[in-house]
Amino acid sequence: MRPVPQPVIDLVKDAEGLRLMAYPDPASGGAPWTIGYGHTGPEVRPGLVVTKEQADAWLLADLDAAVAMVDGAVKTPLTDTQRGVLASFVFNVGPGRKATRQDPGKDGFVTLKTGKPSTLLAKLNAGDLAGAAVEFSKWTRGAGKVMPGLVKRRATETALFLSGVDHPATGAPEPQPAPKPLSKSAAGVGGGGALGLAGVAVAIDQARDVSDAARGLLDSLPSGGLGWPVAILLAGAVGFLLYQRWADQRQAA
Repeated sequence: MRPVPQPVIDLVKDAEGLRLMAYPDPASGGAPWTIGYGHTGPEVRPGLVVTKEQADAWLLADLDAAVAMVDGAVKTPLTDTQRGVLASFVFNVGPGRKATRQDPGKDGFVTLKTGKPSTLLAKLNAGDLAGAAVEFSKWTRGAGKVMPGLVKRRATETALFLSGVDHPATGAPEPQPAPKPLSKSAAGVGGGGALGLAGVAVAIDQARDVSDAARGLLDSLPSGGLGWPVAILLAGAVGFLLYQRWADQRQAA
């Protein structure tokens, strides 16, 4: 099995925090009891204390289980980083849950009751990786309210997922196309280029959707420390996402 990249492990450790004494689920105030880096299971009970080494071992085992679920569900080739980010998401959100009246349509990774692919999984398997990345931002609520820690985590996952730092086949660096200057793109449209006015309208609508999602993520980032690097990564990722959407529209025209 391909290992989970270290940046993803660091992301999960930072998001979960390390607790060496068992504690109740923050959202419910009770079960499931949790320990280490967000580890749960029948062995975790009130009063349990573990070492950091045990917490590290449980985290790697939990991520391996999440990766196995990703590998079994996603048919589109993924980079090691994208695969690891999805494992982080599954580890945090779970494999799936039935949509509720409070969260209609937000069905995690796989809907357990029906086996129907979630919106995120459907977009992944359709090859729409940019659209799948936008789905991360829908999962920022806990105990019925938006949680700043989840907003920060989803922003970091989104930026890392879109970074494309390695190639699915070789592990070699994956070159990213450089966006064309805006003035040339506008001139091409104005002169009856391949994109056309209809394509421009679609691109604007897509940009608005992505901008709204990004704004919600950025508003809750901390102003210093890890917040600025995450904001910079996310800004670059959103720029790349918009360019990809524009390029797809132009190719399809």
